[in-house]
Amino acid sequence: MSRRIHRRDFAKAGTAATLGIVSGNTADAATQAGAVCDGAAGGLAALEVRPYQLMCIVCRIGEGRPRDLGDVRLTEILSAVRKDRRVPVRLRCNVDTVYRYQNPGHGEDTPEGELFNAKRDLDVVQRLGLVPGDARPAVDMFERLLDTIPSAQGICGYPSAAADTWRGCSRAKSGNYEKGRALGIRAILPPRDPEQKAAAKKASAAAIYQAKTLQIRPHHLMCMSCFFGGAAKLAPLVEDNLFEAVEVIRRNPATPVTLIAGPCMICPPCSHYDPASNLCLGGRSMALRDQKKDLDVLQKLGLKYGDTLPARELFARLYERIASTREICGYGDGEVRAREWSICGNPAGREEYRKARAANLGIGKPDAS
Repeated sequence: MSRRIHRRDFAKAGTAATLGIVSGNTADAATQAGAVCDGAAGGLAALEVRPYQLMCIVCRIGEGRPRDLGDVRLTEILSAVRKDRRVPVRLRCNVDTVYRYQNPGHGEDTPEGELFNAKRDLDVVQRLGLVPGDARPAVDMFERLLDTIPSAQGICGYPSAAADTWRGCSRAKSGNYEKGRALGIRAILPPRDPEQKAAAKKASAAAIYQAKTLQIRPHHLMCMSCFFGGAAKLAPLVEDNLFEAVEVIRRNPATPVTLIAGPCMICPPCSHYDPASNLCLGGRSMALRDQKKDLDVLQKLGLKYGDTLPARELFARLYERIASTREICGYGDGEVRAREWSICGNPAGREEYRKARAANLGIGKPDAS
């Protein structure tokens, strides 16, 4: 475990072998493998990780090592995901099945033996609900780990070892993994700076009040509705600009609204918003769900990105064509098919949206004077 293996060498060699890239020139094969990895990741090379290493990172943090984990490879992984929580983390482990195309070899096995290493990795992958070779953005992968694996017992070690082969990791009974898990995702991926968030809130709220045209992503029309219908008294929120957008529209229902792709004027104060990339980096693939909801709303409304309508007309069309959040946020049938496709609110439809729809967001009909 303490032997240093550089990620670049590890990824290139493993990918070249597992993709069946054969060449008389080793450098050529490595170059081809690197190109495959980088292209598949959409510009971000995947970080190749053994499943057990995710648990080791949490365990070492729980041990009281927030930065230097006492192991070069684990520290490299942690540093990489803290540098960019978007980086794809790809799980690779040694199997005898058709999934052997992703086998990494035994270079990063720990001293407890080949059988223990194989079982531990598969135990982790199974608990995560994934398969060898799966990749997720780092923030999604670690949140999935914390949600699905509460204890190191039964994975990293066993209550009683019938043979030395299954003695497990010496840290398994330390409680360190459990302590690290209790610290939550913030101990792994530090949260956005509060002062930066506060400054973003002040600046972005002012921008909304000064804007001649609001730029809103499509599904946020529904979020604005749920906010309006769910608050006993409308007031600004720390995490977004829903209040400000609703207030501007209620003051002037003729305000033009342009539908845009990705984060919009509502997003800058959010803990999950990354100003550098202008992306939502929320866990559980929040941004993926948001994109699907945006497209579903556009399709229902018969509109496209870049279209601009007066707010009164836009919300009238929204309420005419989308009767319930079930149609968008519940994917039409209210069924959760994977963790990445969780549902916001009630799968049957949110009462807050129904109230906003009945009140037409308090802005009257399009033909009102």
